[in-house]
Amino acid sequence: MDDAELDQIIDAWIAGQQAVRKSPEHERNWWALERVMDWSLDRNTDQLWRFVLAAYWREMSPIAAAVLAAGALEDLLAFDGAKYIERVEELARTDSKFNWLLGGVWRSSMTDDVWQRLQSVRQYDWRDGTQQIVGPERG
Repeated sequence: MDDAELDQIIDAWIAGQQAVRKSPEHERNWWALERVMDWSLDRNTDQLWRFVLAAYWREMSPIAAAVLAAGALEDLLAFDGAKYIERVEELARTDSKFNWLLGGVWRSSMTDDVWQRLQSVRQYDWRDGTQQIVGPERG
């Protein structure tokens, strides 16, 4: 998949997540939601990581951000956290918007090590209401 196709998926995924369920907009973009769900179901963590990296900085509603955090990013860390945790830690230290997104990741089935490392680097926890705040600017 090239970058242009990934951009189309992200655009449609965001539109679908932000649309009212079963609305024409939601149905029109369902294919992208399904594609990302398939990556999770197939445990295609390389594609999930690529998707997260390309999507998180985009402007999106709090609902779409919550689905990105508790969906693709959480699945990635639950399925293959040992492979990605160093990259997650580094990005969280250097990018406040990515760090903010980590606030919506729950433990799921992450290993103790991955969960502890995630907890030690993230500065937000959406359970305290910080998800309702517009995410920090990138950088």
